[in-house]
Amino acid sequence: MNRLQSLFWFRWQYLITNKVLLFVCVVTPFLDFLILQTIPFIHGEIFFLNIGLDLVYSLTAGSFTSLMVSEEKEKKMLRTLILTGVTRTEYILTTLAFPFFFSALTAISMPIFFGIHIQQFTIYCLVVMTTSLIFILINLLIGLFTKTQVHASLFSMLVLLIATFLPMIAIDNSNSLLFHITQYSFIGANTEFLTRPDSFTITSSSMITTIFWVICLIILTHYAFKWNGKDHL
Repeated sequence: MNRLQSLFWFRWQYLITNKVLLFVCVVTPFLDFLILQTIPFIHGEIFFLNIGLDLVYSLTAGSFTSLMVSEEKEKKMLRTLILTGVTRTEYILTTLAFPFFFSALTAISMPIFFGIHIQQFTIYCLVVMTTSLIFILINLLIGLFTKTQVHASLFSMLVLLIATFLPMIAIDNSNSLLFHITQYSFIGANTEFLTRPDSFTITSSSMITTIFWVICLIILTHYAFKWNGKDHL
């Protein structure tokens, strides 16, 4: 327990000493969406909520995680943590905690703050929390497998581009193969909920697929941590 508390303290110290990263990853998505809301025909539109959520997923959940982990690797802090006996579960849990808290809080508060009516708000919360977790795990893998922050940033940008443009293309082609690929992708539940909120349920195939993504990514993350315990740092 003391080691876990020490890791949380270590993460907190990282945050308060990296105010630029904290601003870019936590505050920027909210500010960007606030700017969007000043455009009259956008205000209150659920479709444009997707833009704000993409920023939350990519920055607050994604880049936040990959840059933090890749910096630890560059500075050999990850190797030090492994040598001091930090377990995979402890490392993953403390790495997920702050990005998940900030991204989930921001994503959940967006509709409330900007007056966007969500009929199934409980399901909305579940969707954005699981999607945030997926982005965090993907970027945790990116941070663990890449050697520098530059490489981590490039791969995180690739994830952002896929998450942004794949749903936009698929929505206009609801009968296409691309639509079905999107439905079963890591952004599938989020896309389906925002485009078809009336028919979406927690038993929808895209939601079940999202849970499957989380499980698979957790397994891969455990492998990635073990891989970093070898001579790859």
